[in-house]
Amino acid sequence: MATTPLTERVQDGPVPFTPLVVAKRLEPRLPRPRTPLVGREREAGAVRELLLRDDVPLVTLTGPGGVGKTRLALRVAIELVDAFADGVWFVALAPVNDPELVLPAIAQALGVRETTGRSLTEQLIVFLQDAELLLLLDNFEQVMPAAPLVADLLAACPGVKALVTSRTVLHLSGEHDYPVPPLAVPDPGPAPSLTDVAGSEAVRLFVARAQAVRSDFALTEANAPVVVAICKRVDGLPLAIELAAARVTLFPPEALLARLERRLPLLTGGPRDVPARQQTLRNAIAWSHDLLSADEQVLFRRLAVFAGRFTLEGAEAVVDRVGAIGVDIVEGISSLVDQSLLRQADVVEGEPRFAMLETIREYGLERLEASEAADAVHGAHAAFYLALAEAMEPPLLSPDQTRVSPRQTARLDRLWAEHDNLRAALAWLIERGEPEVGLRLAGALGSFWRLRSQPSEGRSWLERTLARGTNAPAAARAKALHGAGVLAWAQGDFERAGPLIEEALARFRDADDAAKAGQALLALGRLAWDLDDADRAQGCFEAACVLFERLADQAGLAHGLHGLALVAYKQGDHDRAAALFEAVLVPWRALGHAWGLACCVPGHLGDVARARGDHRQAAALYQESLALNWEHGDMENVSWNLIGLAAVGVARGQAECAARLLGAAEALKQSADVPLMPDERADYERTTAAASALLGEALFAVAWAAGQAMSAGQAVAEAFAVASEVAEESVSLAISPTATPDPDAGSVLGLTVREQEVLRLLVQGRSDREIGSALFISAKTASHHVSRVLTKLGVESRTAAATHAVRHGLS
Repeated sequence: MATTPLTERVQDGPVPFTPLVVAKRLEPRLPRPRTPLVGREREAGAVRELLLRDDVPLVTLTGPGGVGKTRLALRVAIELVDAFADGVWFVALAPVNDPELVLPAIAQALGVRETTGRSLTEQLIVFLQDAELLLLLDNFEQVMPAAPLVADLLAACPGVKALVTSRTVLHLSGEHDYPVPPLAVPDPGPAPSLTDVAGSEAVRLFVARAQAVRSDFALTEANAPVVVAICKRVDGLPLAIELAAARVTLFPPEALLARLERRLPLLTGGPRDVPARQQTLRNAIAWSHDLLSADEQVLFRRLAVFAGRFTLEGAEAVVDRVGAIGVDIVEGISSLVDQSLLRQADVVEGEPRFAMLETIREYGLERLEASEAADAVHGAHAAFYLALAEAMEPPLLSPDQTRVSPRQTARLDRLWAEHDNLRAALAWLIERGEPEVGLRLAGALGSFWRLRSQPSEGRSWLERTLARGTNAPAAARAKALHGAGVLAWAQGDFERAGPLIEEALARFRDADDAAKAGQALLALGRLAWDLDDADRAQGCFEAACVLFERLADQAGLAHGLHGLALVAYKQGDHDRAAALFEAVLVPWRALGHAWGLACCVPGHLGDVARARGDHRQAAALYQESLALNWEHGDMENVSWNLIGLAAVGVARGQAECAARLLGAAEALKQSADVPLMPDERADYERTTAAASALLGEALFAVAWAAGQAMSAGQAVAEAFAVASEVAEESVSLAISPTATPDPDAGSVLGLTVREQEVLRLLVQGRSDREIGSALFISAKTASHHVSRVLTKLGVESRTAAATHAVRHGLS
């Protein structure tokens, strides 16, 4: 603590030099912003706590231009004025371009006049060595070579601390970097309430600045989603939000959002009494860009080709393919992160992923397009993602398949993480590159779009590349045709799906590719089944089975048998359908095929049981299928299970619950961007009519709307409750302890096919994990099955269940 006020201090010193002179009596003076700071309570509190710690001499607020570093620093400084005996002193470094002028700027702010006989560093140290104050050094990035001088000052003056704003860290000992994030923007979906939107920092800032230029502007239910989208479009950057809000004098929010497709030309016209770099967003970013070395500028514009996030592997592949630059890529990326032009977005499987804010990327793309290397960079980017897509490509699918193996799922996750870059590569290949390469890329992604419920987007890319890639190799064109046809089927566009898949089949046959021809036959068989052409469906499925048998392709053969079971079911031959569905279990189990095990057994067997009038067995089978589909996140088939259980509920008099399940089922289909298939639609409409007749139209509409508003988890919980309630009615059926072994004992006890399998494994002394492994389900799901078996048998332990099974021939 200083014993003499800083503003009166004069140092005589032991050496007969000219005394240090204070130019005039000064009081700490901080700039007072003319507009209030919106939000930032959490950040201000965190920075304030850092500066009050004894072990923190230096805090650097870093972030891109326009993120609000200075405003945050001023707020913290004002709050800490009374925490430092000698106050808080503001040093404006924005006008300073020469690092040698940093100490003079500090001296001037403190009122210290430079004299002869001592260096300015020594004079400042003498002046500050007993002081207790906070220096706010604003805009340090362009004078970085002066950072060691600041370190010397802090080291010699233990009562002095520094709060620095900079677009890059100072890399000093004892420095605490605090990256200032953009303002929080509400998640656009599911739709937040007006109250939640109005409480968002980004929206609050937009509304405040919009009302400053147009007093009648108000946030409403109608414009709130648009305002959220505007704030998101400009990355939540305060400067960008303020510049956008100022445009409401010319454009209503909807028009403003449309014009923000290109941000930089619109985000101009800031106040004239602020520095030029804060008057437009382009100037703010250019300020940071111009501080880069020439090689870093080249790296920056090449990395701007990446949309969304990218890996070091991708960066190295693209940059090196275009040509070497005079900086190591890893070091260069590290420097761009330090200078707030890149950020480390996340870490996936130990590998960091990087990204640019979209406003910064737009500036980088402008610089890239103005360079001679633009086409080469885009070409290298497209080549890298084509190689990735073909390496990660899942196999062609049966059209109704919605899941693949865990290994293939991991590959799909990688493609999903790169989806923005895949889109960017496709767009460039179609518009300015090579349409044939674009066709290869789109064709490699056909199954990905199906499995990740993106049929509309996938169809659009495939149709566009098919239209332009007329000279592509036959194999690539056939694959794209098949993908487009399957996605058209998934959306119920059977008229378009048929010709696409027929052409794909012809091309696969021309190429003598029996495996892919078999997949096309499966797709045509399913299409014919949906169109009620049972004879053609059977012919296609049988032809596919012949091909897959010849290839010893067990998965393909299982899909073919599954198709034949569907035909038998539609023809009313329930015994044959059940036998075929159960026969498919053999290859599905051998392959550990999650989709087959969840859909074929027990899902379709539930349909068969319901068609036979056995609603109790149907409920148990649907419940088992629902558990597996929910576990794997297969919302399309969860929806199908909900419809089945709604039908069971209606049959058991639970019409209100059935109506809610029907509403939830349709909502899930809508969220997956797929319609109800014809048989699903017919089942849905029959169940709707029955439930509405029981409830009356008004009550049905209320319950159905409640189902539409349910989350998927709530709908699944309600469906489980329906199934459990129906199943409980069958538990009362018992067997005498002296009964003779009966192969149908499990059915009499009300156990499903899967529960009988679980019980047999319990007899063998298997654990939940071992049961799960044997049945290709998770240990958690196995545990649920065990619990249901114990409940249905009326026993309390696994040992008692096993004993019961042995007595009644279920071992």
